[in-house]
Amino acid sequence: MVFVNNYPPEPEVSEEELYGPEPYDLNFILPVPPVLSTDKLRLVPFIPRVHAAAYFDAVRGHETMYQYMPVPLENPSDFLRTLEMFRRDKTAVMFAVIDTTRPDTEHPEWEGSLAGIFGLLQTDKINLVTEIGPAIILPAFQRTHVASHAAGLLLKHVLDIAPSGLGFRKVKWVASPSNLPSNKLAQWMGFKLEGLIRWAFVIPRVEGYQKDGKEARARDAGDGLLGRDSNELTLCWDDWEQGGRELVEQAFARVA
Repeated sequence: MVFVNNYPPEPEVSEEELYGPEPYDLNFILPVPPVLSTDKLRLVPFIPRVHAAAYFDAVRGHETMYQYMPVPLENPSDFLRTLEMFRRDKTAVMFAVIDTTRPDTEHPEWEGSLAGIFGLLQTDKINLVTEIGPAIILPAFQRTHVASHAAGLLLKHVLDIAPSGLGFRKVKWVASPSNLPSNKLAQWMGFKLEGLIRWAFVIPRVEGYQKDGKEARARDAGDGLLGRDSNELTLCWDDWEQGGRELVEQAFARVA
């Protein structure tokens, strides 16, 4: 029996590639709207050359907020490298979250202040499923309208029928069981807990920072790296049509 295995290893992201190509290619399998908006918030494609510097300024000193994230984001180079890996994955797209209630005099063209980054991951246009993630709100904008408006905009974009939306059937939200704010936000937005996915991620080491995780068995292929369970929550088309859309509209109408 003769066979070959010519799978090439994924190319690493070099220092010269950290900010992606120019012009920036979103490389997503579906059309990407230039903006999604409510009266308080805008989602626009996250372009590192445009948004990264302001993002790093806002997160500096608060890097422990990444403790539940199963990817390295704590250092600027790791953050950019992770975003570039997302960009190369045609099933993922990242959005800059802009709070239009807070002007930014340094970036008036943004029509507000950078408040975080939300994205879509593992988008499957055959089975009509995608996942909201990452869901990162900068410290100055936490416990405001920002998280619910960002999540709601993506839900409307994914679950509404064309032409106003993609007409997908299911949206997933994956969170560490220890990340109570993330789980609470998802459930408040109408997501239902499907169950616990055990050992869902291998957690990278980031020097100087502690990641949420648990010990695995000795000498496995993870080389001593921690693992993480995940709560998987979903919001499906029938949930959306039977009250989910109204929950999102109520969140949009809430005075923060």
